[in-house]
Amino acid sequence: MPGTDEVERTMRFGRLVIMVTMGMLAVLLAGIPVFEVVLSGPRDDAWRPLAALGASVPLAVLVLFLVRDRIDGRRVPDPRFYWGSLALLGLTAALVRDPVLTMGLFATWWSAGVFTAPRRRGAVVTLVLLAAPWPFVLVGGGEVPLPLQFVFWVGSILWALVMASSTVATIWLWDITRQAVEGQRARARLAVTEERLRFSRDMHDLLGHSLSALAVKAELAGRLVDRAPERAEKELGEVHDLAREALGQVRAAVGGYREPDPAEEAAAVRGVLETVGTRVEITGLEGLDVPARVSGTAAWVVREGGTNVLRHSEASRCRIDFSLVEGEGGRALVVEVSNDGVHGEGGGRGNGLTGLAERVAAAGGGLTATRTRGDGFLLRAVLPF
Repeated sequence: MPGTDEVERTMRFGRLVIMVTMGMLAVLLAGIPVFEVVLSGPRDDAWRPLAALGASVPLAVLVLFLVRDRIDGRRVPDPRFYWGSLALLGLTAALVRDPVLTMGLFATWWSAGVFTAPRRRGAVVTLVLLAAPWPFVLVGGGEVPLPLQFVFWVGSILWALVMASSTVATIWLWDITRQAVEGQRARARLAVTEERLRFSRDMHDLLGHSLSALAVKAELAGRLVDRAPERAEKELGEVHDLAREALGQVRAAVGGYREPDPAEEAAAVRGVLETVGTRVEITGLEGLDVPARVSGTAAWVVREGGTNVLRHSEASRCRIDFSLVEGEGGRALVVEVSNDGVHGEGGGRGNGLTGLAERVAAAGGGLTATRTRGDGFLLRAVLPF
């Protein structure tokens, strides 16, 4: 996939090519009065084609401004450019004596200018330009038979349609290219946002559990220093192991490549909770065979569930269940973390459960967190595969 700088250079080059292409049309628009200067020869009103040439140059510049704004995504043209170009178009047509050149002038402007405005306005301007040559024909076209003038009028319409087809194709292809590039930029921004959300969830889940466990272990070791030095030394060793494990997990989260293992997480939760006197029962892990993405999400559920038990309860028991169920949509892994001893609003939906719900939803599953009878709490995730 090309880099951002390369895409920007390509877009700038494409825009330049379009402007040069449309510049050719602007040159033709400004050059129509030149034909009258060259073809008319000596005449009493020689100032008219020269004045028409003077009016057609700013006309061509305004048309280029209109096209520039259109390819930059502006659907409603700048009124100064749009109505100014139409006023100069009418002035130039009034100064050009040859009705055929007048038709060519209108056709050339229409092939570009009409597509820079909304459709309704463009339709009205088109009808006006279709009728506009005839007053010039009736006033100054006596030397050319009227049927031949009609042929020239039809020919100018065909000429306008041929040039307009090129304009439409150019603008259409440019719009598609610009939309594709904008879509690519939007996907890149979305990927960055998703990665930030992933990282924030991982940091919360990793550090929330690890720091809670460290706090419990350190507090217990502090109480045991005088009464049971050997036990305190063992707890401090576990604090060291937990800190080193947490550091490794943070590094893995930064790398974004490691999914936690549900068996390891269940064992870690059991070790921490049993330290504070909570009896933990784990069922359903034996022979559990599920896809890696499902087991990884299940591990996050166990981790967050254990952290909630540690933070928001004084549980005497905790149960972690893994079970496979069959449904109409296929198989699913159900992970349940339940406990008693919930106090106050413990177990309420905070940042941890919100992030976990997003993680489970991203895996195509669903998460519920409810109070149960008495002082119990149940965290339940259904992970289809």
